[in-house]
Amino acid sequence: MAQAVIQSAKFKKDYMMLMSFMIFFLIVAAECFLIVWLPWHLKLDGMWAEQVAQQELIDAFDGLRGGSRSAAAKLSKPAGAEAALICESMDGAAAYMHRYGKSMTPQQCKKFKDIITRLRAQFGAISAGRAYSRNVELNKTFYVRKLRGVPQPAAKKQSR
Repeated sequence: MAQAVIQSAKFKKDYMMLMSFMIFFLIVAAECFLIVWLPWHLKLDGMWAEQVAQQELIDAFDGLRGGSRSAAAKLSKPAGAEAALICESMDGAAAYMHRYGKSMTPQQCKKFKDIITRLRAQFGAISAGRAYSRNVELNKTFYVRKLRGVPQPAAKKQSR
């Protein structure tokens, strides 16, 4: 039996072949890195978004609460009473935030912040003197005369 001679080309170490293997393994390693890093990074960004939303809510909350507390003492009777109502509602909300603030989602923080923004707008109107209620000065003599049955003077028109 005659054996067949197999001839093959001698393999030369080629730098281009080495470079192509290195680039291939670098691409595979980069893809594996992205598979691990991208979900981790997105989760980390989501966590930071929650922290930022909660911190913005706390800042807006504390600003309005402190402002309404000081305005309740400084403003006149009806406007001060409205500022005190805002302060009392913020105190109730503070108890809620103390209990459930850590578990609030960014959407809940946004809704809560929207409510605080509306309250801040109302507080700004109260501070500017545009309160819902106002002091009405009554002409006591008009009503006392009416109760006693004394006729009103005809020449002078009384305001009510």
